[in-house]
Amino acid sequence: MTESPCIGQKIRALRKKKGMTQQELAGDAFTKSFISQIEKNHARPSLKSLQIIADRLGKPVAYFLDEDYGPRPDDPDKVDHLILLATRLEQENKNSDAANYYKEALSLTDKRDYQRRGRLYLLLGKTHHRLNQPQNAMQMLELAVAELELTRDWGLLSYAHVALGELLLAMGDLEQATHSLEKALDAAQRHPQLLHGLESRILANLGIAYARSKQYEIGETNLLLALEKAEEDNSFYMYGDVCAELGHIYFHQQALEKAGHFTDRAWYFYSAISNLESQIECQIRRGAIKLAQDDLALAERYFLEAAEKSKEAGYVSQQAHALESLAQAYLEAPSPHKLNAAQVILEEAYHLYTEPTQQARALQLLGEVYHRQGNLDKARHTLENAAQVLMQSAEKPQLAEVYSRLGELSQLQGDTDQAATFFQQSVSIFREMQLKGS
Repeated sequence: MTESPCIGQKIRALRKKKGMTQQELAGDAFTKSFISQIEKNHARPSLKSLQIIADRLGKPVAYFLDEDYGPRPDDPDKVDHLILLATRLEQENKNSDAANYYKEALSLTDKRDYQRRGRLYLLLGKTHHRLNQPQNAMQMLELAVAELELTRDWGLLSYAHVALGELLLAMGDLEQATHSLEKALDAAQRHPQLLHGLESRILANLGIAYARSKQYEIGETNLLLALEKAEEDNSFYMYGDVCAELGHIYFHQQALEKAGHFTDRAWYFYSAISNLESQIECQIRRGAIKLAQDDLALAERYFLEAAEKSKEAGYVSQQAHALESLAQAYLEAPSPHKLNAAQVILEEAYHLYTEPTQQARALQLLGEVYHRQGNLDKARHTLENAAQVLMQSAEKPQLAEVYSRLGELSQLQGDTDQAATFFQQSVSIFREMQLKGS
């Protein structure tokens, strides 16, 4: 049989480049004659044989596959060939085609082969995630977990749980993300040999999920463990994210020295890997920390640099966030000049924001600026607009704050009836939140 010359030529070229003889490549697994036949394209290596050869030559199997290397209809390794072809397509960013190959492989897999079916669902879930199809990705990953729970492959089950947890975390479903990541950690720790970097990856995501749920103490514990494991494994896959989240936790706990330390570490890491977007977010946090430490000059510098870099890069949301933070800094030293500057940049931030709750936050600050400028009518009108926006959202604590401030402004204007109404609305929201939390 004759195979496309590409595979044989690649094997021969790599072997010679490494200074290996045909016998050395053959080792104990093959004969020298068999390697010779492959290199002359007179023999077709099986998938298992090609894997051994690829390992010895230091290349992935997909490297040797060419466009004509497809599974024959009667090939017993057809499912494995389809998986390898799909993997190669993913490397070329042809994710839609890869998904089709995975689906075909799944259709040919025995329904009792839970391990292979679980692996295929996991690969499909990751492919759908790359295609920005979160609902399809979640469905595939849930099926992967269901299949793999019927096996004792703790490593693969852990990867399925962590992939699902990371997806849920990205979607903002913190409760379910935490549940999946706890399952991932349990499965990983059951594995006889913990896979390199897996535990630190799970702990990092778990810490982030807890921190975003405002469970700061358990979030801190997991993130510090993630750093410890990362240093042990020399795997720094999420190092910047872990440091940034620790900075966030310590900032909210008012441990400002620690907050600055970890935020700086994250900033330098993102700088080293040229992740400008995350670097800008860290720069804004650095400014907030300096503002909390009463270093207004350095805070202003950090916010201005973040706003400028965001504008240059076209990061509209980050630009608005930096401007909003700068306005908060100006409110800390409310000279007429600073208040006027805060008004201008908050109006700009409001128009840059596209998310309603962010717009409402900008309006809330703008109302405070108008109040300090002595324009109570404009302050009240601006806060009423913020309340209208927040009534359509789930941000009940922010809405309660706005109503409370409206009550105070109404009192200052002598409108006691309206003030009582606003205060009552604020109290009702807080009571509703307490009942839901009990």
